[in-house]
Amino acid sequence: MENKDILLTLAEIAEYLKLSEKTILKMVKAREIPCAKISNQWRFLRSLIDDWLIAKMEVIPRNDLSRLIEQQADQVPLSRLIAPAGIIAIPDQATRDQALLCMTDTASELSIISDSLTVHHKIMEREEMISTGIGNGFAIPHMRTPSSLVTGGPRIIIGIASEGIEYDSLDGLDVRMLFLILSDSEIVHLRIIAKLTRMLSNKKTAASLLNNKTPQEVYRIIAEYERSLLLSTTEE
Repeated sequence: MENKDILLTLAEIAEYLKLSEKTILKMVKAREIPCAKISNQWRFLRSLIDDWLIAKMEVIPRNDLSRLIEQQADQVPLSRLIAPAGIIAIPDQATRDQALLCMTDTASELSIISDSLTVHHKIMEREEMISTGIGNGFAIPHMRTPSSLVTGGPRIIIGIASEGIEYDSLDGLDVRMLFLILSDSEIVHLRIIAKLTRMLSNKKTAASLLNNKTPQEVYRIIAEYERSLLLSTTEE
């Protein structure tokens, strides 16, 4: 079976997409294509590129918030994508499958998605490709591609798993907090992942999130983190 979870070089991705390396570099600089810089060299994950291509080929409705994030990514805080009712406690001893179903059911109840079971199935398909457990007790589950099933997005549903969930994470640790991304826009989807990853890489914020169990406290910590970012940007 072909391994799609491989890294491609600039030359390889240019050949794969049938574009010139110069065009790819322009797309990279404009943040139009998912990539990462490793030792001053651009690398592209084949599976993520395939997801990106599929999304580009679909006609997906975009709401006003999606357009705002696409145009002004840094101006839209994560807290605006989170409703207090969208921060839930995962039942003790729940499996990964059960935890994610609780979250899609919540999204359906909040009129964010139109079909909980179908979205759950798509999320599980993504998990079977490679775990979204990023380590240190966190996971960022999502569908492989944005979907028209997301009728009230973009939004983030947060699941608090006090006992931890076996999740096949990158570091082998159980997941204690899940951030489910729901979006109808590929660009928005990637930018939310980037924002979440940046926040969760902040050791102080990550520790605070794992040590607080109530929806109110979790929301407050995220809002405080974003205020600190705004202050540091203003002072520069």
